[in-house]
Amino acid sequence: MKKVLYAIAMVAVFCLTSCEKPEPKVQKRLAMCGDEWDKYEFTYGADGKLAAVNRNLQDDGSYERSWTFTWSGNKATVKYVKEGEEKTPLEFTLGANGFVSTWTDTWGDVRNCAYDSEGHLLKVDKAGDVKCNCVWKDGDLQKWSRFSDGAEQFKIQQFLVDENVGGIFPDATDKAGIDRWMIEVGLFGKPSKHLLDQAAWDGSGAIAVNTYEKDDDGFVTKVSKVYDGGDPEIYVYEWEVLQ
Repeated sequence: MKKVLYAIAMVAVFCLTSCEKPEPKVQKRLAMCGDEWDKYEFTYGADGKLAAVNRNLQDDGSYERSWTFTWSGNKATVKYVKEGEEKTPLEFTLGANGFVSTWTDTWGDVRNCAYDSEGHLLKVDKAGDVKCNCVWKDGDLQKWSRFSDGAEQFKIQQFLVDENVGGIFPDATDKAGIDRWMIEVGLFGKPSKHLLDQAAWDGSGAIAVNTYEKDDDGFVTKVSKVYDGGDPEIYVYEWEVLQ
């Protein structure tokens, strides 16, 4: 009987010491991202939706470009100002998954987006003409395409074991004419589960290798991309802690 009671006591001690819930991770959202030429600052509304995007603060306190979002349900009308001149507004419509299903740019071109059941971008078309296809495996974007002279070209990607803690998009360039900031801020689907290691266009010998700097919570603050030993392309991130 003593052995049984001892065993029960040991189980209780084990549960108190090792069955406790882990401490929650720090929650952050993107406050700024960009390269040495263009930096985008993000602000959010009380509902957590994107409220404004500003690019490149000028000496007079204005911004080179700005986008101001007005939401009505799942639709956003976006006031776009470039160098002090107001352009034709952009329009975004979110699907049931919370990501952009259609968007109309300032030139009036309409793009439609398709996603898998997990919220990863699969395809972008413009007026029925496919502009990009994406192939995912185990939560990572294995390859994505662009079209040149009617021919589809795929970029093949490999990943590190490092978790993509902040949900960045180091591969978010040249996808169907979608500006990188739109992808980075999460409008166009979920990111890869892991951090991108290297990538190359199919048939090309030029390989881009990525290295990362992170903050104490594992959020990426700097990405250095190097093509075949050349000078690095630098992309930086800043985060704000959610209360």
